[in-house]
Amino acid sequence: MADELDSTTVPADFVKEGGDWRAIFNPRVPRQMDVQLAARYIHDGVVCSVKFSFDGTLLAVGTEGAVILYNLSLGEKLTFILDGDPGKPNLARTVCISPDGNFLVAGSEDKLIRIWSIANRTLVHTLEGHHGEIYALAFTPDNKILLSASGDCTIRIWDATQFTETLDETMEVACRILRSASPGVNPSSKLALTSIAVHSTGKFVAGGSLDGIIRIWKVDGTDDESAEPVETLGGHEDAVYSIQFVEGGLVSASLDRTMKRWDISEMGVSRGECRKTLKGHKDCVLATSVLQVGREHRIVSSSRDRTVRMWDLKTGMVQFVIQGHKNTVTTVDLSKDGRLLASGSGDREVRLWNYSIV
Repeated sequence: MADELDSTTVPADFVKEGGDWRAIFNPRVPRQMDVQLAARYIHDGVVCSVKFSFDGTLLAVGTEGAVILYNLSLGEKLTFILDGDPGKPNLARTVCISPDGNFLVAGSEDKLIRIWSIANRTLVHTLEGHHGEIYALAFTPDNKILLSASGDCTIRIWDATQFTETLDETMEVACRILRSASPGVNPSSKLALTSIAVHSTGKFVAGGSLDGIIRIWKVDGTDDESAEPVETLGGHEDAVYSIQFVEGGLVSASLDRTMKRWDISEMGVSRGECRKTLKGHKDCVLATSVLQVGREHRIVSSSRDRTVRMWDLKTGMVQFVIQGHKNTVTTVDLSKDGRLLASGSGDREVRLWNYSIV
């Protein structure tokens, strides 16, 4: 399903011009919509990742050599440095905040996962084990497990109940490993895992990889758990860079410029199939975020084409497009209250947008 939408193809009444940005609204969507730039934050390096806290009061930003934490309620900014070789670049590729709001977590190029206590503003754990860059992080909704996806073709499942708010250099956090390569098969770079998603039940985890395949594992702690995927989804023509579970399925985004909506209501019985392909971006789709509002599923995407797009997952239609970043939009996230959208870019900026769809 293609959806062309730019300022030359829609009536002027559906284009909103800001100082250095533009929002283009789809005239075929019968909704009242608005977008407004709320804030912009400039950093010293490329922005790799943005993530809201569960309550929407905090925004974590992963960038060159540091993680920045913005308290949106108080207007405070905290900087957490990635310790290491000062002469060697070290991007915080992925960041997240634990569901209970206690911990800030970053995965980086140096293959380490760093965990800070937000209350104490100190580094409390450094998780080692991955043999490649960390590309994605996610907590289970119950706060008990942290998952990490890496270029070493593995997902690691860490026991987050062991995390403490004071430094403990001797503690080894329990971990089990999921592999994108089958037993006995030497992993290739195409099996590097770039993205991760956790099902709302916490019982399944999905990983997207450079070979364009999505693999789903069962991780519910039962005896039939296996390091082998219970489901594989193929259909993208290039690497999968973002995945999100939604009700009854999953959404994936790829370097092939598309997003796909998968029906996986019966996971583990090899019946997963692509129900819809969303087209509109002019270049690689690098990040997504989803939000359920009532029966509606919103999905926002960011791309190398320098735009952010909001979609209605049910219809597959783009609702609006935001232009303004001067480089690739590498990352995007939606706050749970349905009011804020954060985008980060190679232009070193994070932009915070107010939006409404009624």
